Amino acid sequence: MEKRDKEQIRINGKLVSIITTILCFIGIGFLYITILKQDLASERDKYGFIAKNESEHIIKTIDSVLARTGTLKALIMDHNGDTSFFDNIAPTIYEDVTKDTGVTLKNFAIAPDCVVSNVYPLEGNEALLGFDFLDKSRPGNSEAIEAYERKTTNLTNPFPLVQGGYGMGCRSAVLLNDANGNPKCWGLVTVTIDYENLIEVLGLDNLIGMGVEYTLSYIDSEGVSHVMRESGDIDPHSVKTRFNVRNLTWELCVSPADGWVSVWKIVLLVIVIVIISSLIGFHTRLLFRFRDANGVLLNLSIRDTLTGAYNRRAYENEISEISSNPKETDLIYLTADLNGLKHANDTYGHSAGDELIIGANKCLQKVFKEYGNIYRVGGDEFAILIHLKDDNIDELVGELTSLTKEWKGKLSKDLSFCVGYASFKEHPDATIDDLIKIADERMYEAKDQYYQSTGLDRRRV
Repeated sequence: MEKRDKEQIRINGKLVSIITTILCFIGIGFLYITILKQDLASERDKYGFIAKNESEHIIKTIDSVLARTGTLKALIMDHNGDTSFFDNIAPTIYEDVTKDTGVTLKNFAIAPDCVVSNVYPLEGNEALLGFDFLDKSRPGNSEAIEAYERKTTNLTNPFPLVQGGYGMGCRSAVLLNDANGNPKCWGLVTVTIDYENLIEVLGLDNLIGMGVEYTLSYIDSEGVSHVMRESGDIDPHSVKTRFNVRNLTWELCVSPADGWVSVWKIVLLVIVIVIISSLIGFHTRLLFRFRDANGVLLNLSIRDTLTGAYNRRAYENEISEISSNPKETDLIYLTADLNGLKHANDTYGHSAGDELIIGANKCLQKVFKEYGNIYRVGGDEFAILIHLKDDNIDELVGELTSLTKEWKGKLSKDLSFCVGYASFKEHPDATIDDLIKIADERMYEAKDQYYQSTGLDRRRV
């Protein structure tokens, strides 16, 4: 029995350890994921701020450059369409742009009736003279045509220039009053920004030094995104900020160069979680085994080592418990005294006596176990405390007698009891001690009848 209990403790402890480890892993993992989500949300807020700050810087820089179109428009209106001032004022405007913003202009020009008549600087931009902004076949002209027709100011996305390279153009309609005082579109004022220089001035590549990957794109009229500048592979879960640069819609995407969560950090944390969960599981296993071991020791302390029945210590605890609590009317107390134990010990040895005791317990367990507990209170004495709703105690005693008659041992051939019993139902005013006394008296009466019927000497059996 002890070996079986130890094996069951080992199996139970191992099972509890595994379950505890799994539950701890899930619990700690869930806690980590919750914290990770909070950190990730905070990190995305941080990168959202970076994207917003950079987009505002882009808008402010471009607006500062394009403010020069207003200067040109005002001069043309002041001179009522006369452009003779252009050559004198153009160098100053050009230098002021670079001085104030750091951006280098490819050129700026005036185009009466949308055909370029003056351009600065002329060197390198000769091909622009006579350029017709209303020519739909030329790249970058769609915004110019729209500005002219709607009498507005439009900005173009980057496009290839006729003089080479890429630029961004601002096309702004100039309105003059006709003879009747009605505003009429005189032509266009254009400013073309050196696109590569603009990107350099914006300092987007400085983000790389901060560990930030980025992609700057423009969104066309059909909602399709076109990359204008990127640092490298952008995370598909990057933070995206869309903003308007005049009439254009741009998008800036930013993400950490090392990813939102470091792979090594995840691996390390998983290892830590596994170790912590395993330690908790192992500790739980030890506690479980300790608890079960205590339970087994306690169980052994109230069990008879030979039969496995409850011992006298357990019996006395039970009697004390019954005495301290309200009376249970269905309680029956039985005392069963084993016959022939001394004769078996003296004749066949103590092994034969042990066989009788073990056999006696097995018979008692088969008959009474489902109704209560069996106690070995002496060498050949057993006490039985059972609860019966029906008045069938005599049937159970008869069943015990039949069972003992059928019993056969290897060393001892016969097994019999002398039984006495009493119940609260039969003696409602009695105490448990009274029941014990009555049951003992009845057992001794049965004992006397046994000796008379068998003719055996009481002293020898």
